[in-house]
Amino acid sequence: MRCQHALLPKETDGRMLRLRDLSLLTLLAPAIALVGCPSEDTGETEPEFVNTTVELQDIFIPDRLIELPVLPEGTVVVNEVPIHNAGDRDLLIDEVALNYQSDDNWTLNVGTVPDVIAPHEVAVVEVVYTAIEGIDTFASLDVYSDDPDEAEKTVAFIARGASGGPEARVSENIIDFGFQFTGEEKRRIVEIRNEGDEDLMITGVELVQSEEQPAFALTCPGVWPLEDCDFETEQMPAFLTDPVLPGSAVLLEVAFTPLNLQGVSAQLKVHTSDPLRETFNIFLAGNGDSAVNCTPPSITVVSPSEATFFHSWQQLQLQARVVDAEQPPESLYVEMFLGDLRIEDEFPGTNGLVSFDVDIDEGSPPVPSGLQTLTLKVSDGCPLFGYDVFVAAIDFQISQSDTDGDGYDPNQGDCDDSDRDIFPQNVEVFDGKDNDCDGVIDESTQAWDDDGDCFCEVGPCLGSESINCASVEGGDCNDINEDLNGDGDNDGPLIFPGQIEGGNFVDDNCNGITDEGTAFFDDDGDGQTESSFPNTDCDDDDPTVFSGAIEWCDGIDNDCNIAIDDECTDPNTPPRIVGGVITDRFQVELGSRVNAQVLVVSLDDQLEYEWLADKGVYDEPANGASVFWTAPEEEGQVGSFANLYVTVSDSLGQSDTAFGDVLLSRDILVDYAPVVTQPGGGANCSALPTKSSPSAWALLLGVLGLAAIRRRL
Repeated sequence: MRCQHALLPKETDGRMLRLRDLSLLTLLAPAIALVGCPSEDTGETEPEFVNTTVELQDIFIPDRLIELPVLPEGTVVVNEVPIHNAGDRDLLIDEVALNYQSDDNWTLNVGTVPDVIAPHEVAVVEVVYTAIEGIDTFASLDVYSDDPDEAEKTVAFIARGASGGPEARVSENIIDFGFQFTGEEKRRIVEIRNEGDEDLMITGVELVQSEEQPAFALTCPGVWPLEDCDFETEQMPAFLTDPVLPGSAVLLEVAFTPLNLQGVSAQLKVHTSDPLRETFNIFLAGNGDSAVNCTPPSITVVSPSEATFFHSWQQLQLQARVVDAEQPPESLYVEMFLGDLRIEDEFPGTNGLVSFDVDIDEGSPPVPSGLQTLTLKVSDGCPLFGYDVFVAAIDFQISQSDTDGDGYDPNQGDCDDSDRDIFPQNVEVFDGKDNDCDGVIDESTQAWDDDGDCFCEVGPCLGSESINCASVEGGDCNDINEDLNGDGDNDGPLIFPGQIEGGNFVDDNCNGITDEGTAFFDDDGDGQTESSFPNTDCDDDDPTVFSGAIEWCDGIDNDCNIAIDDECTDPNTPPRIVGGVITDRFQVELGSRVNAQVLVVSLDDQLEYEWLADKGVYDEPANGASVFWTAPEEEGQVGSFANLYVTVSDSLGQSDTAFGDVLLSRDILVDYAPVVTQPGGGANCSALPTKSSPSAWALLLGVLGLAAIRRRL
């Protein structure tokens, strides 16, 4: 007699018998254990059979979340949800329905719901969406089947509110070019996209920046250098006449070429035909961090190493080394001065060395005879400066009484002949010494108020260029009264702590922020400012108020359209969980870790999540939309369900609750094979599960137990 395995009995309609009572399992178990055991000795030769696996019904839905874009009001979309039966037995569909959380503009085409899905076949269920203007809507489709390990499947739907007409969006509201060397160009792209269903027109493009520091420019994409294309004449006409088609975009290219290394900012205004957002303000910034951290360069004469004698007919040859923390040495600028006269200027090499070769008597101007103090000045792009000096004795014998070797003796004005850093005409440095022997210590250094605003860079401050200061305090971030237009007059703004911030693209009060509190700055961080016409941000202290914002029913003009609570949305809508608790797998091995998460729709940004489970434990802290849960390890839990619950509450105390189930197993099994034919065996009935194949036996019990206790949620 051939050893055969018993197939479970079938109902009269050909479907699998569905066990509803655990007592049936008790009755069937002995039968299953006995059927198929061969007789002791039949005398027949057992034929060999090929191993065959028959899988149970297995439901598979590929997309658990379906999102729809903004569509015109009334647009009808038929969403197809494929339901696969990946198993080898018929999959019975108990029920398919949109649950109570679904909005009214979603409907199920009940005519597409199947009763049975044959093995390895696909049924397509249709969920119909009708677009509603101005609001997002949601739906949740529940699918119940007789899959033994996934009795319930949920598909969540999200559809964005339709508005109609053109809908403009920009890729960035704030563009920070970062650090850039003086004269070097860096470019960034701004994308203006039309997400609406009608043509969008660009009605104007403005670049608003400081006239004294015009570091930004609109460019022609792909055209280098900047001077080879005039945006206003070659690009602007097309921007203003060619429509931006729905779903497409146009690109603006902005170049940043700093005049110095100080922080600078500007605004790019883009005017459009979008009825909700007529103007976009894009904040441009560059060298913001470098302006705060910029340090002065240094220069040191390396040859000759001390005061030196020269004949007037000789060449004065001198070499120095420059260093700067922010800039490469070849980008620094070095000048040689005799008093206020510039003798020569050079740029260092990449090694930081700069060399001068001066014709003493035929230079322009020539260097006169006598003790001459030559000053070397190095400038970076901030602009900050460093100095060193060299004493040249032109046809003039160096005094033997000069004990410190700086070129001057006491009779020649050296006020400290024991220190070679102190002599007449030396450059004053911040060292507590009277370096130039003029009777004043550290003037024109960090401890001195050079621009007369009663603040120096580093305290304690020693003095000021102004006689009107009752006291001089430290903290000045710009102690230079600059000549911005090159006319010889110091016309730069006075910058010091506590100064009133002006809309001038300069950090007037030394707090590291430019133009805060003015119409050019986005004070509330919502990406818009007050500086456009028409008014873009009508309340720059409230991040929820700006042109195009959601209009809440709160007595405030949130969208800046000069109307309060028009077509408004109730901000007190309770949170809603769409699709229940979704886990990364349904069948869970004892002691293993599972990710569980929920999709929550709420206007509240202070949601709290409370996760509970009747078995297992959550990782701490379990307060968020996505958590991790660890299954119990007890063998007695095999074949049972663990229920995961979450309650989501908003700041008003309103809440919603969702739950989900997972099946606990000894091993994670993907393919089920409860019916297997193998070559005939002996008295041990090897074709049935034995101690060497516990997974198959546990699986059979789990399947029957699951069929008995499966619940509809």
